Amino acid sequence: MTVHEPEVSPLTRHLVHAFLLVFAVAGFARLELYPFSGFRLFSELRSDKRVGWQLVAVDDEGKEVPIKLGDLPLGYRQSARVIPGMAHDSADERDEICDAWAAPLRARGVDVERVRIYRTVGSLRPDSPPPERTLTYECGGRAP
Repeated sequence: MTVHEPEVSPLTRHLVHAFLLVFAVAGFARLELYPFSGFRLFSELRSDKRVGWQLVAVDDEGKEVPIKLGDLPLGYRQSARVIPGMAHDSADERDEICDAWAAPLRARGVDVERVRIYRTVGSLRPDSPPPERTLTYECGGRAP
């Protein structure tokens, strides 16, 4: 008894060839085009250092309270992305950004005089010391 495999249509063959061609071009050209990928995220060498940002609210006595963007309203969650560009902003623009981060805390009754932004550098190793903090910006203070 012989089993006949159905013929693959020419259209299917062309679509598979086109898919493989685009997949190969994306890989060689290092393009990140969904659903094709150059697999850059998996092939680049990374160090064990992680650079990040820490936001803290400062009251009039100098006490620092961490600002956790994940605990703020949804519109604030990805707002840390503006920090690297703050170097090009004027002092007034930086104050507006910091006051926007402080506003939800002030609405909850937290006394916020200023906002400090620290650049953190730490190791990904489990036995590493806490990240090193460097004060990058101190802004805000124009509470309503």
